[in-house]
Amino acid sequence: MEDEGNHGNDDTRCFILSTLAALQWSRVSCVLCRAAMLVFDRYPLVDGTFFLSPKQHTQSCAEVKVEGRTQYLSAVCMSCLEGSGIPIRCRSCTTQWDGSSLVLGTMYSYDIFAAMPCCTDRIKCNNIQCQKPLIHPHQRLNFYSDYSRVFACPHCRVVDAHFVKPLSTCFIREHFQLYSQWP
Repeated sequence: MEDEGNHGNDDTRCFILSTLAALQWSRVSCVLCRAAMLVFDRYPLVDGTFFLSPKQHTQSCAEVKVEGRTQYLSAVCMSCLEGSGIPIRCRSCTTQWDGSSLVLGTMYSYDIFAAMPCCTDRIKCNNIQCQKPLIHPHQRLNFYSDYSRVFACPHCRVVDAHFVKPLSTCFIREHFQLYSQWP
C-alpha cells in the first residue's frame, strides 16, 4: 500500500533518510531512554518522532545543516512520548513531560522539549551568572520554533538558545511518589 496521507511531506522524509544513509544508520536512539528504534523508508519513519535542536542532547543525535545553521537531528521513542514507561518529570516542578500530542513518525523543526516549558526554571537565561527569566512565567511565545532560536538575553546580553536546556539538567526519569498524610 502506498503512503499517500498528509502525515508528512516528501522533503522531510528525504532529508531524514538521506542524513541517516550518509551516516550509515538504520536505527536511531531515543534521547530520553536510549532505546533503539528502526528507521523505516515510509511514514511513520520511526516508532516515535524526530525533532531538530540547536543543541546536541546525546551522542546519538546527528549533526545536520539546516538553512545554514547547525542543528541536531534527534529522536524520542513512542514509549517516552506517551509516558507508558517510567515517567519523565521536570527536576524543578516534578511535572510529568507529556509528548502524547506530538505526531508519531515525522519530524519537528524545533526542539520539542524547549517548546513546552512547564515552570520558571525552563525559561531562565542559560548564563550561570544571570539565570533571570527571559519571559513572564505565564507568557508564551508566538511559535513553538521561537523556543529553539538563538538570541541575546535582555539582562546579560549572552547569545544562546536559552530555552533549550540539557535534558539531564531538566528532567529526571524515575517514579515520583506523592507523600500522603497518615490516616
